[in-house]
Amino acid sequence: MRPRWEVSFADTEKRAILNAYRRLLRACGDFLDKNGRTELRRAFRFALEQHGEARRRTGEPYILHPLAVALILVKEIGLKDLSAVIAALLHDVIEDTDTPLESIQAQFGPAVARLVEALTKITRVQSPTDSVQAETFRKILLTMADDIRVALVKLADRLHNLRTLTGLKPEKQAKILAETEYIYVPIAHRLGLYPIKTEMEDLILKFRHPEVYAALEAKLQATARERERYIQRFLEPLEARLKAELGLPYRIESRIKGLSSIYQKMQRQGVPFEEVYDIFAIRIIIDSPPATEKADCWRVYSIVTSLYRPNLNRLRDWISQPKATGYEALHITVMGPEGKWVEVQIRSRRMHEMAEYGLVAHWRYKEQQNGRPSSYDEALDRWLQRIRSLLENADLSSVELLSELHPDLAHEEVYVFTPKGDLKVLPAGATALDFAYEIHSEIGRHAIAAKVNGRPVLLNYVLQNADQVEILTSDRAEPTEEQLSFVKTGRARLKIREYLKQQRKQAIERGREVFEWRLRHLGLRPDDPVIKELLWYLRLPSLEELLYRLGTHTLDLGRIQEFIRLKRLSGTTPIVDQLSHHLGLLSGAPEVGHPEEKVQYASCCYPIPFDSIMGHLTGEGMVVHRTTCREIQRVLSLDSSKVRPLRWVSTPEKPFLAALLLEGEDRQSMLLDLVKVISLRKRKNIRFIRIEGKASYFRGVIELFVYHEPDLLGVIKALAEVRGLLRIERYQAPPNS
Repeated sequence: MRPRWEVSFADTEKRAILNAYRRLLRACGDFLDKNGRTELRRAFRFALEQHGEARRRTGEPYILHPLAVALILVKEIGLKDLSAVIAALLHDVIEDTDTPLESIQAQFGPAVARLVEALTKITRVQSPTDSVQAETFRKILLTMADDIRVALVKLADRLHNLRTLTGLKPEKQAKILAETEYIYVPIAHRLGLYPIKTEMEDLILKFRHPEVYAALEAKLQATARERERYIQRFLEPLEARLKAELGLPYRIESRIKGLSSIYQKMQRQGVPFEEVYDIFAIRIIIDSPPATEKADCWRVYSIVTSLYRPNLNRLRDWISQPKATGYEALHITVMGPEGKWVEVQIRSRRMHEMAEYGLVAHWRYKEQQNGRPSSYDEALDRWLQRIRSLLENADLSSVELLSELHPDLAHEEVYVFTPKGDLKVLPAGATALDFAYEIHSEIGRHAIAAKVNGRPVLLNYVLQNADQVEILTSDRAEPTEEQLSFVKTGRARLKIREYLKQQRKQAIERGREVFEWRLRHLGLRPDDPVIKELLWYLRLPSLEELLYRLGTHTLDLGRIQEFIRLKRLSGTTPIVDQLSHHLGLLSGAPEVGHPEEKVQYASCCYPIPFDSIMGHLTGEGMVVHRTTCREIQRVLSLDSSKVRPLRWVSTPEKPFLAALLLEGEDRQSMLLDLVKVISLRKRKNIRFIRIEGKASYFRGVIELFVYHEPDLLGVIKALAEVRGLLRIERYQAPPNS
């Protein structure tokens, strides 16, 4: 009597089933012995009989699906484990048939039964924001923390479902695509299964945007011959050098960027297909022993860069510091023929298998190395331990667990949305300002704050997955040095640095005009040796810094004039030696700036941290002066024994009185604008204002409280934006005032 399943299918279907089984058997040939092949045959027949004449929505026999899943698991994911392969064949038996778990345990043992049970418990996700998804996510993580093979089988299952998605209704397709993008793509990434991740992303693009997918595919095919010819021109001299100098077996592959990755780059950079220059990459794989593979990879790097000029800003050394996913390689971008940039990836054979098969390849090499742990083991163990500890927290809801752990799955990326719902992908740790620059460089340049999920936040707010971000801008806002300390993306850093570099260049030119004009009035040349002494006196590292501070109105011209006067009074003794003699070693000087201290701060020069200061011993106690103060210089010249070197405490905790000299256009509401900047925008307390006007010009002094010199410089920079204000500098009282 023929088996029940043979009656149910046409001859062509029977051949398809048998051919699928034989392909699986061949794929398992290198790790199954005779007993293993027998077990696999039993599992195949068991699955065949349980599913019977069931068919998929596409119309094909259902048994072809578990056969395909098992083949993907072995051949594409690289898992060579009999229990996992059998579980892949049986993964839908409990859910889709009346077969009890006890029957599977009796037939194939407890190890297979546990895997099948875990696979059965994982239900489908409804939507990325639904609580059902959060519970499903918990179940997936629970099984991963217990036995990560479950995740590998689910990835194989999901990939085959995507490949055969055509027969499903659009709404069913949308649910599967959302589930894949939100859970399975990040899991594949975290486990280092990059080919699986790439194909999933491409299939998501294919079904969500079929026109885009078809257009990109057509363009890739249309440029294939030209690309192949270019690659050949690139490789000819390189292969000749490798054969002559490397002394190791190697092979070279060309890797075409995934269609989804190309599309994302086009969207991210706002460029057409023709302007995506890294569509392909050259991959050099060397057969090098683990003991010397790193050094050998660098030898290949040397050969490549001796032929083609490298872009050092695009060097990625994941050999010295592998990614958390275990990925190891050297990535370099070089200038190839015709002035085109070409990415070259350099790997050993072991690294290549790690890149293709991720965690599974790592297991194989770990077994060969007698189980010695690596940094990848430690990183994975820490991650799995974090999963376990969070799962054990009974107070943590499924939604909270999802919020905690989903960023770890995505690992290096954070997914956020614009107010219109457009998805933006940024590196983990990216801030609201990174998001602003991702939208447009001008938005980043003028950003002042953000709204995240409707709540106002600062620009240094670190974005979380699923945040919806709106950027608030002002035409008067500009990039600052401080922003470089918290932005994450290279794009944001580049744009901020470009702006600051341009602003610095303009400020230096303005400062040069002012400085040279002042020198001419003092009868000095720009190359006079006295300039070096001036820099020491002002405690500035270079002439460029002096010019920059003059150009940004953060250096009092009076200090330069005072230096020249001291220089002329000092005769032949260099001003450096003279001041060193008077000041002594500042490291041993008394500290000032404490909250409860019995010193006075001179009202003639308004010293604030971290001005260069000296103390004058008077009958009423110590009076602190700036070293450029005319009064302290007068005391020095009369009786230096009454002058003491002083230094500031490292972190002053009280405000100090400062004064600014202002000159400019005497227009209506000028005083109001000044007060708005100081009191409202910079939130400083004003103690005194004196303004004198003459015709259409005014001159005035404002006393205000600040904490230190950088604090005051911030006020000066803000005041520089006030319309009609022509001069801003530190105020110093004239002699005998």
